[in-house]
Amino acid sequence: MDIQKYLCNNCGNYGHLFYNCRKPITSFGFLCYRYNNNIIEYLLVQRKDSLGYVDFLRGKYNEKNLFQLKNIIKEMTKTEKENIINFSYTELWDKLWNKINEKYDTKNEEKFNYIKNNKMDLFNVIWDEPEWGFPKGRRNYKEKDLECALREFEEETGYSKKNILLIKNLNSYDEIFTGSNLKSYKHKYFIAKMKYEDTQELKFQKSEIGNMEWMSYEKCLEKIRDYNIEKKELIISLNELLITSIIY
Repeated sequence: MDIQKYLCNNCGNYGHLFYNCRKPITSFGFLCYRYNNNIIEYLLVQRKDSLGYVDFLRGKYNEKNLFQLKNIIKEMTKTEKENIINFSYTELWDKLWNKINEKYDTKNEEKFNYIKNNKMDLFNVIWDEPEWGFPKGRRNYKEKDLECALREFEEETGYSKKNILLIKNLNSYDEIFTGSNLKSYKHKYFIAKMKYEDTQELKFQKSEIGNMEWMSYEKCLEKIRDYNIEKKELIISLNELLITSIIY
C-alpha cells in the first residue's frame, strides 16, 4: 500500500498513522460561555476519573521512573488513592470501564501490585475531586477539526450542537502542554456561545464525565488545578476579550 494513502487520525495529514505522528496528541473542543443576568459563565466538565488514575490503571508509566510516577499519583484524588489501597486491580479495572470481567494486560496488573506493595509512601493526599476542564475529544477517521469538536461537545454535555453559536471573529485557542506521562498534548478549542434558556438541562455523559457546571470567571480559576497553568491562561485571555471586545 502506498504510504501516502495513510491518513493520520491525530494531525489529519497523509503519509503516516497515529502512532507514528510526531505532533502532540491532539483533541478538539469548545470554550463555551453564556450570559446569566449579565454575568459571563463558562461551561466546565469534570472527569469521572482523574487523568493520573486512568493512566495508572492502564499502565502508562515506567514503575522505575519515580519522577513520572510521582506526577501521575499527585493528580489522583483522595478517593482514588484509597481505592488503590483497598481494592484489587481487577475490581478497579472493571469499575473504570463499568463492565464485569473486562480484558486487561496482566503486565499492568503486575506493575500495579508492585507499586502498591513497594511505593505507598508516594500516595500523599492532595485533591478531593477529579480535574475540571472543557469538553473535548479526539477526532474520528477523516473527521475535520470543527466536526470533531461539535460531536464531542454534544456527546459529553448532552447539549444539541444546533444550539451552539460559533464565534466567528475569534480564532481558536490552543492549550499545549506535557502530560504526567511525559507526552506532548495539544487541545484546540473553538469559541462558542449558548443562550441561557438552552442550557437548563444537564444530561452529560456519565460514563466519562463526573459533573458539569456553568461557572463564573472567578470560580473557573478556583476549580482549575494550580498546575493546569495553560488552562487558566485560556480562561483569563478569553474573559478579557469578552469584556473588552465586540464579539459576533
